[in-house]
Amino acid sequence: MKKWILILVTFFSCSTLAADWSTTSISYLKGSNFSEQFGSDNNQTELTFEHASGWSYGDNFFWFEGTNADFDSKQKAPSLYGEWSPRFSLGKIFGFYNRDRLVQDVLISNTLEFDTSRAVKQLYGLGVDLNFAGFQFFQINFYVRNDPTRTGSTFQTTIAYKKQFDFHEKIRMTWGAYIDIVHGKEGTKSDSTLVESHFHTAQQILLDIGHFFGKSNSFYSGMEYQYWNRKYGTPVSSGGQVENNPKFMIKWIL
Repeated sequence: MKKWILILVTFFSCSTLAADWSTTSISYLKGSNFSEQFGSDNNQTELTFEHASGWSYGDNFFWFEGTNADFDSKQKAPSLYGEWSPRFSLGKIFGFYNRDRLVQDVLISNTLEFDTSRAVKQLYGLGVDLNFAGFQFFQINFYVRNDPTRTGSTFQTTIAYKKQFDFHEKIRMTWGAYIDIVHGKEGTKSDSTLVESHFHTAQQILLDIGHFFGKSNSFYSGMEYQYWNRKYGTPVSSGGQVENNPKFMIKWIL
């Protein structure tokens, strides 16, 4: 996992120089309602690094997150998780990209998911960028999902969007979210690798603190609400739980 992070951070540091646009951020989150079927500590701290950039023929999104239970707790060791999602724009490659249409672009979508294990989950498929009034972006990606540690493959739909609200010349808020929907099952019950279909979302409502001082898009504070109808896709019979978890969040744009 650490090797993947080093490689990708180095890659994005170099690629940012050639990007048409880029944004990088660090976020701190604190929640106390995590559903941990493998431990009893439900208070956790998260530190998240995110990088997004666009170039002539596509875009990249990369993030990794370090999670730790309460510092006073010895029940759970820190964990690392990350994703890299490079997409290739068919609209820009073949000349039909149009930011003013409802369907702005069609893209070849890919995602790699990696954690402290050595197995890298692979997702590949197609995505569309949509033009909805008031949204800074609205993306839908359709994937075939392959976990090398489990038999079979399944499908996943990922939706991501962001919208800005100006309530006053000094008051600006953003609403950003992703929704992951995993369709079908992977693995088998006989070897305890079964993962069932599940739905997972994180909804962020943030106040642009920097906007108060004439430095918009530099520092945010607010909350993230995380919902998981079956955490990790673990079957209910094996301890799978629903998670409803509001988290305090602050975010720095680098």
